[in-house]
Amino acid sequence: MKPILLLFTGGTIASVSHGGVIAPDTGRGEYLLDLYRKTSGDDKTQFETHSPVHILSENLCFAEWNALIKALCSFDLGQFSGVIVTHGSDTLAYTSALIGMLFRHTKIPIVITAANKPLDVKGSNGLFNFTSAVRLIREGRYCGVFTVYEKVYLSTRLLPADTATDSFSCYGGGGFEGVSEYRLDKPREQLLDPNITLEREVLMINPYPNLNYQSVSLSSRPAAVLHTLYHSGTACTTLDNGSDRSLISFAKKCKALDIPLYLCGTKGGKADIYSSMEGLRDLGVSTIDRISDVAAYVKLVIAYNQQQLNPARVIYTNLFFEML
Repeated sequence: MKPILLLFTGGTIASVSHGGVIAPDTGRGEYLLDLYRKTSGDDKTQFETHSPVHILSENLCFAEWNALIKALCSFDLGQFSGVIVTHGSDTLAYTSALIGMLFRHTKIPIVITAANKPLDVKGSNGLFNFTSAVRLIREGRYCGVFTVYEKVYLSTRLLPADTATDSFSCYGGGGFEGVSEYRLDKPREQLLDPNITLEREVLMINPYPNLNYQSVSLSSRPAAVLHTLYHSGTACTTLDNGSDRSLISFAKKCKALDIPLYLCGTKGGKADIYSSMEGLRDLGVSTIDRISDVAAYVKLVIAYNQQQLNPARVIYTNLFFEML
């Protein structure tokens, strides 16, 4: 069996706790491998290890994503049976979506995994998650990008963890909803070169009662704005409380500045819409239907930082099952 490429990026799975403070430790990678070998009895699987970044994932920015992308692109992945990326749990959903979309064409499984607690703390699921990731690769049944955290997720459907229980969930409910196994045992067509550099920013806005759009600055001139919606595919559009609290007024501002505005959370198809959203439809605001906020954000980041295709081609192509 070919070796597994193992990329350490930090996070809780690569941290230690001292005096009530959890911090990354560069020695945790080898510690994880030692634990795996001792507990699994697996002395056959070979690992090639690298650490392109080493951070707590809440500190993740484009620089770290670029380092991870460059690392993955620097290897001939055909020389490996699979790739495991160990990661922090806070931004696990975002990195999972990024790798899932950029490497949709991979012929081997790429697995992103994390831990709820440092490896030597009671109740840590880090070793279980890592062992499950190795097992998924060794089985050799699937290719593509997956996230393992107590169970297997399609990487582009993972949602951020519940802050009370640290448990993850999947957009659309079931982990593989609508995706049959035969679609996962062969690589997808390569759409773009994954070796891109992320520079242009995307601004994401979430609705809440009394949101004042005057507090949203567009002075940095983002490449695009993603505005999420309530579960019914709605946001405040009335002028009864002033134009500063109307998404319609904000949409007109984006249009005047020539900044593309996308709405995420729309139902798509022929579903009825609420009266509050009619004005936006009349303005021609773009929508991204039946996709999580996380995946929509990552998709826009990719679309506006790659040079090969019109951004719309990237945005409206179902890259790796992110669109239900």
